[in-house]
Amino acid sequence: MLTRQVGVAATCLGLIARAGEGGLQIPQIAERTGISKPTLAKVIYALARKKLVKTRRGVGGGVELARPASSITMYDLCVLLDDPVVECRCMFGFGHCAADGACPPGCPCMAMHHKQIEFLKGTTMADVSSLMLSHLCHDGKTKAITPKGRSARARRAKK
Repeated sequence: MLTRQVGVAATCLGLIARAGEGGLQIPQIAERTGISKPTLAKVIYALARKKLVKTRRGVGGGVELARPASSITMYDLCVLLDDPVVECRCMFGFGHCAADGACPPGCPCMAMHHKQIEFLKGTTMADVSSLMLSHLCHDGKTKAITPKGRSARARRAKK
């Protein structure tokens, strides 16, 4: 199981990727996910330090991806955010399977760990972004994700 920090990071990156150029503001992400603003700020700060997102303060500011969503994997997030899932621990409590060879012969831990790592390496933020669409429903309708804090209707009305 992934840590909450990795889950929040993946959710944020998926939404930001879905928003496209211009990104989103933390209050927008909080509204769409139900994740608290302080938690989001902490995770986004960590992602910015690791150069996965770019942040801008002030009017028109927000958070956007620093590189394409298709080039950021779940494995990258796990490594950058120190998720213990990247370490192979024996499910029988014998220690780290890969490091000390403590697992008994025939133990399935290494094979299961390799499958899990393969899945994480094969799942990109573009994939997560596609999944986000089905979870962003409000009253049976998909909530639009728009950059810069205004709905598309509000931007059109202002012109």
